[in-house]
Amino acid sequence: MLKTGIRGAAVPNSCPILNLQRPSFRIVRQGRGQKLSTTTAASSQQAQEDVPDVSYDFVARNQGFFRVLPLWAGGIGGAGILANRILSGIAPVVDASSSQSRTDVIGIGLSAVLLLTGLQWLSLKPRTQLPVPLDGEQILWQDPGTLMPPAAAEELSWTWQALQKCTRSKSMAIFYKGRHIFHAGFLRPDTQLGSVQVGETCQTAMRTGRGNYLANLTLYPGRREFMTFLPEGTQGVVVQPIGSSGLLVAATDTVRGFGRMDQAWISTIADKLDVSLEGTKVPQPGTGFGTKR
Repeated sequence: MLKTGIRGAAVPNSCPILNLQRPSFRIVRQGRGQKLSTTTAASSQQAQEDVPDVSYDFVARNQGFFRVLPLWAGGIGGAGILANRILSGIAPVVDASSSQSRTDVIGIGLSAVLLLTGLQWLSLKPRTQLPVPLDGEQILWQDPGTLMPPAAAEELSWTWQALQKCTRSKSMAIFYKGRHIFHAGFLRPDTQLGSVQVGETCQTAMRTGRGNYLANLTLYPGRREFMTFLPEGTQGVVVQPIGSSGLLVAATDTVRGFGRMDQAWISTIADKLDVSLEGTKVPQPGTGFGTKR
């Protein structure tokens, strides 16, 4: 279930977004062509707990029960066959000419398969994906040369707070009309803000209008395009178009860190930002998607 947030976007019921306060970052501004020189580290109080994927189905939520279910079924089935043979007065010796004996053999074989299946399922332990430390600096930056409505600037700040509080998102970058206009969270050291170039994955998302989720970034051949502005150690990325002119990139420090509910919510936020950023003027075309150099 979703409910409506303070900006009109639907948020998960478990998200404490209505109590969000302005983050304790200092906004870092810089001129064009300058390197990032002033950054701030987030306080330890801003470390967020892991957010479970509430979109799991019934089986995933009760996987412990379903793991032992074949074991119980096989044990009860085998015991039932033996009890039936004893109570019915049938000779304990298996007679190949007896249809009851042949049926019991098949039943015991199926029970043995269930018992082995249950033992195998119990031996398989899902590996817990732990967060990876990110090698970068934390900032809250807005391009000083981009002219946007005051409500849009507030909307971007709220978007970052929402993602930070309600998901495992550790970085968020906004590109608009080909220009890097907003960055929050972890940033790769020595990144030249405002001049970040996006690669083929982002350009494809803009052309098709469909988002992309890279659940395990280390296995993706095109991960280098994100490593120009995201910190080393980034494990997953969501690329979501903002209408036909913008792009939202959210990064996490955990493999498969964004659940299905998170992806749907990010898509909803992107639709809201598409309306909020109308009228935004960038000083010059950027070097990202949709531009020619």
